[in-house]
Amino acid sequence: MENNVLIQVRDLSKSFGELEVLRSVSVDIKQGEKVVIVGASGSGKSTLLRCLNCLEDPTGGEVIFEGVDIADPKVDINIHRQKMGMVFQQFNLFNNKTVLENITVAPIIIRSKQLRRDKWRAFFKKGEKPTLNKEQIVAEEKEKAMKLLERIGLEEKADVYPSTLSGGQKQRIAIVRALAMNPKVMLFDEPTSALDPEMVGEVLDLMKQLANEGMTMVIVTHEMGFAREVADRVLFMDGGVIAEQGSPEEVFGSPKSERLKSFLAKVL
Repeated sequence: MENNVLIQVRDLSKSFGELEVLRSVSVDIKQGEKVVIVGASGSGKSTLLRCLNCLEDPTGGEVIFEGVDIADPKVDINIHRQKMGMVFQQFNLFNNKTVLENITVAPIIIRSKQLRRDKWRAFFKKGEKPTLNKEQIVAEEKEKAMKLLERIGLEEKADVYPSTLSGGQKQRIAIVRALAMNPKVMLFDEPTSALDPEMVGEVLDLMKQLANEGMTMVIVTHEMGFAREVADRVLFMDGGVIAEQGSPEEVFGSPKSERLKSFLAKVL
């Protein structure tokens, strides 16, 4: 990775029919960097975020993650997407699974598939057989999930279903579910927009913890105070392009364009 750059976006475009949402966007995101994307509704910020892990297939351009263009249709996106945790506005928890099951289902599936591949590889190549079995994988992932729940003070919720949780609890569960995959980067798409005001703080506090621990984060948010406190760099999007970017002090304290000045006057 050149100069510690984890994600390189090059001339990225995205259209929905005749509607051009992203127009030749280019940006680098470094390992450990906290990048916050702000802008008015319809500016393209959520679409840019979703293109970073190809939940939205770009119309053109490149998204180079760890040296691989994951926007290339020939690339197995699922392999790379495992390293990119995603947190949505609407939690997206499985309502028919307990909290513990929500957190463990993906890592258990991924590790079980790897176990099967290792067994076949050992069989055909007469290599060393895997030391783990499926039951051990399940036990390890449950133990890791419980530690994550303890971290956010929700270990007593392990066996309940999401319908019994508050919005803030659901979103914190969604965050630790993403963390259970040991991602290289966390993507947040307006993670507090669906929460009641009194629940916003508990989610932002967890995100601040991740930031302080050095997690690479790309965050779309309307929480300007949070952006000032956490961001290494702020991107202001307007009309499908990055219209202005810089440190929080530069973007919020000394905006250059009239468009950014107008936006900040409305949201601050």
